[in-house]
Amino acid sequence: MRENAWLRSGPTPIADARFAAETYFKDMLDGSAIALPEHFEPGVNPCWGGAHCLPAFLILGVYQSGVRDLYSRLSKHSGIAQRPANSPSFYSQVHPTWTEYMRSLAASSSQALSGKLLGEASAVTFHFVWVHQEKLNQPYVDAMGRYWRACNARPDAEKATVPHRECMARHMADGREADAALARKAGMPMIPDGNQTARERRFSLPQLMRAVYGSFEPSLIVLLRQPWHRMHAAYYNYVHYARRYGSHAAGEVQWATESIGAFRQCEANFTTAACALSFESLTRENEEVFYHCDQLIKGMYIIFLERWRREFGKLLLLRSEDYYEAPRRALTKALHFLGLNVPSTDLEWQPLLEPTVQVAGTRPPDGLPPLPAAMEAALREFYAPSLELLVRSLQNEPDHADWERWTTMSWTRSSSQVTGRVLGPGS
Repeated sequence: MRENAWLRSGPTPIADARFAAETYFKDMLDGSAIALPEHFEPGVNPCWGGAHCLPAFLILGVYQSGVRDLYSRLSKHSGIAQRPANSPSFYSQVHPTWTEYMRSLAASSSQALSGKLLGEASAVTFHFVWVHQEKLNQPYVDAMGRYWRACNARPDAEKATVPHRECMARHMADGREADAALARKAGMPMIPDGNQTARERRFSLPQLMRAVYGSFEPSLIVLLRQPWHRMHAAYYNYVHYARRYGSHAAGEVQWATESIGAFRQCEANFTTAACALSFESLTRENEEVFYHCDQLIKGMYIIFLERWRREFGKLLLLRSEDYYEAPRRALTKALHFLGLNVPSTDLEWQPLLEPTVQVAGTRPPDGLPPLPAAMEAALREFYAPSLELLVRSLQNEPDHADWERWTTMSWTRSSSQVTGRVLGPGS
């Protein structure tokens, strides 16, 4: 993994981030009542106009790691405003738009204005693989849609000479340039800004969030699960994998093997970060990989973490396995991080520990089958370099030694517990 010097250059100036945001999303800063103010009103939440508030804390991810469960339990605390543990992310999805996002927050504004912390949970936000950059990559998507129609409308003789696949491949550079052109207009050109195939987005999800929050520092929480177990849970959570490979160990191993092979092939031509952040936009071969190695890439936590850390300082990492094993201890750490009182008696803890919350990543209903040994071995080898970098980046954390152990430990609890299906008082 080659280091990107841009990551060491410090956070994006707020004025630059907001200029870029206004270029991409006019309604965020158009002077209307819901448009972002220059400064927020004093308080625990970023509020303005006596009516509009943003979340003071966000659980960013990751998928299949207990995000919804953690948020649901935290929301039982008397100091947190009640809001559904909804999954759509303003930052990573075309919808909600800014107007739709503000509308979804409106019902909780009175609680937020009264001093209760407003929170949000969206497991999709942390690991912004290419498909989860859809808020920003629409110029590429729109351009490739036009090229698809043009390639499809060609005379049969031309199609015989230049097949549809090749026609589309020839236009991928044009699609990337359409993306880069808007980035330049926004004052945040790609890195590097030239005719290279691999160019990193300077204005991505962390910078969009910085534009939204300005000088306010939101508290960000991320649950990380051992990536081989997270990928195993994802295989059974999303039905398209079973339809392609089958609901059995052999099919799952084939899927993991093909994903690793496709990513390694990408790395032979581009940097690890470029493959992780822009996989399907780089080559036609990548675009044709089944679901573009998304689940494999989502476990490369350090790629995304270092980009979030560039913009935000208040970030708490929790291990999902610890949360499943001892939710009370993990909740205590989260409450301390949020500046909230920790319950001091079992009676006070009961609302946070009693609910049995169904979380994502629980198919099949009776629990996951065992993780295939061959798949675990291959994934441990694949993730070893990125996990080493992750641990190194956490060397100043008080639980650094626990992170080191986490990268190599074997998880032995029953499959239903490992998925985080239900956490009750005895968990």
